Amino acid sequence: MNEAELYRFWKKYIDRNLYRVVSSEYLSDIRKNGLNPQKDPYQKMIPEIKKLFQLVLKLEKQGFIHEQDWGLKNKVTGKYIIMVSTEDIDSPLVDFTPHYRETHYYRKHNGGALTQTIKKITHDILERKPKLSSTEMNLVKKLNLWAKRKSQFTNKTLLVKGSSKSFETALFQNKLGKKGDKYWKSPFGRFEHFKRVVQRYGLEKYEDHLKGKKLFYLRIKDKIHTKEIDRIL
Repeated sequence: MNEAELYRFWKKYIDRNLYRVVSSEYLSDIRKNGLNPQKDPYQKMIPEIKKLFQLVLKLEKQGFIHEQDWGLKNKVTGKYIIMVSTEDIDSPLVDFTPHYRETHYYRKHNGGALTQTIKKITHDILERKPKLSSTEMNLVKKLNLWAKRKSQFTNKTLLVKGSSKSFETALFQNKLGKKGDKYWKSPFGRFEHFKRVVQRYGLEKYEDHLKGKKLFYLRIKDKIHTKEIDRIL
């Protein structure tokens, strides 16, 4: 591609809307301070959430199988739920999708995906009543109330242009799971950055993903400033 063709490609496939679903609980802070991956709203609760995850794994070994519908072909169970949720908790990253239709699933999860995961786990335990110690039961009840409070907040969708400078340091996640080379250098951001990336790695590496033939997400590490947020739906 020559310079003009490359610019047209960038304009069409990079300088477009990217989407992030957030709880309305955090909107006032986001409007004031932007979206900061280093600012974890769950930080104070993480030790107790991880205790709950260990309890789920313990109960699963005892035959208590907790299931959730994550919109996949089959329902997911305790071990997989804990693996994915723990990876999300331990990664100071915020995911953006290029497809607005994908936000519909997450918008239904009031308070955020982790909140709903905790709510479903604790509700299932309280309803089915496996044998627990008093300490374990108190933990389950505490997190159930916490999740219910968080669930009172609806979700909103942030729109940020893919040409935002903040996306230049993002991780381009080309597939799910832990195996293989799932993170590539991000081609998103300003045109000059895009040119440098495709000159080094080749446009072919990214083309099917950018054109929607293959899945990808952008996982940002750096703050999205307020002025970079195009709209909130």
